[in-house]
Amino acid sequence: MIAFIIKATISLAICYAFYRFFLVKESMFRFNRFYLIFAICFSLIVPFLQMPFDMPIKESLFPEKTLMLSEEKSENKAKTLSAEIIVSEHLEKADSEPIQVNDTFNWFKFFLGIYLFGLTFFLLRFIVQLRQLISLIRENPNIREKDFTYILLEQKTLPFTFLNFLFLEKEAYQNKRIEEEILYHELAHIRQKHTWDILLVELMKIVFWFNPLYFLYKNAIQLNHEFLADAAVNSRFQNKTAYQWLLFNKVASQEVDLSISSPFNFSSTKNRLIMMGKSSSRFKTKLLKSISAVLVGFLLISLSASQSFEAVPFGAPNDYEQILAKAFQEDNPFYLNLNQLDLTSLRKAYLALDEDEKYKVTEFPFFDDLTFEKLVELQKAYPKVRTSILYETPPEKKIIKQEVYDEWKKTKKITLTIDDQEKDIEALNNYQPEDFAIFVVRETEKKGFFKKPAYSVSLMTHEYYHGKYYQSQKKIRLIQAEYPNEDKVQVNYWIKHFAMKNGQITKFIPGNYEASIFHHFRTIDTTQLDSEKSNGINYISKENISIIIISAEDGTITSMQLPSI
Repeated sequence: MIAFIIKATISLAICYAFYRFFLVKESMFRFNRFYLIFAICFSLIVPFLQMPFDMPIKESLFPEKTLMLSEEKSENKAKTLSAEIIVSEHLEKADSEPIQVNDTFNWFKFFLGIYLFGLTFFLLRFIVQLRQLISLIRENPNIREKDFTYILLEQKTLPFTFLNFLFLEKEAYQNKRIEEEILYHELAHIRQKHTWDILLVELMKIVFWFNPLYFLYKNAIQLNHEFLADAAVNSRFQNKTAYQWLLFNKVASQEVDLSISSPFNFSSTKNRLIMMGKSSSRFKTKLLKSISAVLVGFLLISLSASQSFEAVPFGAPNDYEQILAKAFQEDNPFYLNLNQLDLTSLRKAYLALDEDEKYKVTEFPFFDDLTFEKLVELQKAYPKVRTSILYETPPEKKIIKQEVYDEWKKTKKITLTIDDQEKDIEALNNYQPEDFAIFVVRETEKKGFFKKPAYSVSLMTHEYYHGKYYQSQKKIRLIQAEYPNEDKVQVNYWIKHFAMKNGQITKFIPGNYEASIFHHFRTIDTTQLDSEKSNGINYISKENISIIIISAEDGTITSMQLPSI
């Protein structure tokens, strides 16, 4: 959602800037009207558009009714047996005990509340103004003409329009004190259906009330409406000077205060008088229209939807990734040996990255001073302590049977996604079963008495699979130390933000967490821990870290807590 808002705002801002600096100065009012409305609609759809040459984003599923998520399997595989014990015990506790988040401020609810308050305010404001107009139509005399209806008001007011209704001061109309040019100006608003433009932008203001660009667009659209109506008057009466004097003399008149109507607006009289004296050359208007088309093409390419995952550019590894790659096992790019890592060079390469790059590279969050100091000390303890870091591993590739694939193509109640993009089921005709690396099938609707079951099928191509799992950011799952007696000590890094407090799970950011891990890995003596071992589940706390001990002698897996440093 945030990405959509950002892209839509960028599109709106660039289109408005181009209009403000170039188009508004030219007498190409019909094109400008189309341009402004198009810019609003375009900004809403461009974040969802897919360019034909973009790498599609797809996903895959199994044909069984039972849920078989390949990514869940890979996650379980990435964890050791000790991690599985923690997860299973945690899930059992979750059935009997409520999961409680600590008392940190919920920013999401805070901003959601502000958004809903603004949405409600602007929606109610719109409804009130709409009811006011409806009341004026119902409660005042009217005169029906062929294409419009006069609404005669008792109060003194300037003419204004809404849809096909023209609101006039009753006394001025009956005494024929309203100039013919003024009436024709208002009728131009009705004939050119300007109200629909205003209703569109008002709807956008309600939904996106926090975006000031929509207020600017409304002002620009209303001013352009005045230019169009003035042009219609001058085309009909062929006396531009007299009409300009008429506008000038009415500047001080009272205007109606209904933003969803089209009033006879004199607040922009200066601009209107200037534009009546302008004439744009044919060459210039064609040039600006062409540039507008190029601008739209540029925004389409720049802001259209792309891959749903953030990846390091394929084939463009930086120094940081190259240094890390030397420490991974040759046959396993997700298993890193600390003793093979050039820590000094790695830290230097990481600090040279910009902030955006740091969020895209392989995870190694151990560069603060204390943590890095303990990490260097731990590396020097090799081979007494052999430390490794295990990253999330990708799901195993799966083979789709031809008969299952054919059955998918014949089934109507299937929602299909390929590489994280929703597709029609006919898209399967463009592929073969062997084109896909993994697949997942979920039953979304159970079979009823008169209803067939419905499924969602997600597929992932080999190219996308490789990009997503091998060339995108790798996440740490487990940190492990092995000792001369073959005992292992492990920390499940993926639960570092969770702790047990008063029998309930809370969330927090631990202090000196990584530094404490490396300190204890270097100083711990597993042979002296027998009396302190516990078979119960132990989460980290704000003062302690939880470790898993795997005995080389009998394979016993126990857990215990050690103090933070």
